[in-house]
Amino acid sequence: MAEEITEPVQAAPEEEAPKQEAPRPEGPAQAAPAPAEKAKKKDGPALTVLTVLLVLVGAADLALWGLAGFYFFGNL
Repeated sequence: MAEEITEPVQAAPEEEAPKQEAPRPEGPAQAAPAPAEKAKKKDGPALTVLTVLLVLVGAADLALWGLAGFYFFGNL
């Protein structure tokens, strides 16, 4: 595994580098809306059709590989 290479950090006296605080917003904080509050996007019929086609293609692929394996092992 890769090892992390770090350089030593020199501690600066507090007089030279004063701590800076993050600015605080004044007024009410506006948080991002929760996922439940967002408008739900309805799935269109195209998504359902594509999902069914994908499942059918997967089933056909499985059947073809099974048939190919059956003939391959049947001829040994």
